[in-house]
Amino acid sequence: MLTDKHLLAQWAKNLLNDDFFKEVLNNLKNEQISVIINTSAEECDRREDAYRHIKTLELITGHLEGLASETVIKEKKWKIL
Repeated sequence: MLTDKHLLAQWAKNLLNDDFFKEVLNNLKNEQISVIINTSAEECDRREDAYRHIKTLELITGHLEGLASETVIKEKKWKIL
């Protein structure tokens, strides 16, 4: 029987492997990198905001990766015991 965590892990795996989702994340990250590259020396606040946006995208991706790997971790845990 599939558990809610198993369904959530599968959903996260599917999302992380979805080409459209990956493209959206990549585009968002590249937009922020562009802001960092194309700001003047006086625009520190804009660069810092762009950096925080990149880190937020990485945080979201990392959270999804953690959800996706949760069932794998549990399966390995039971094999050890």
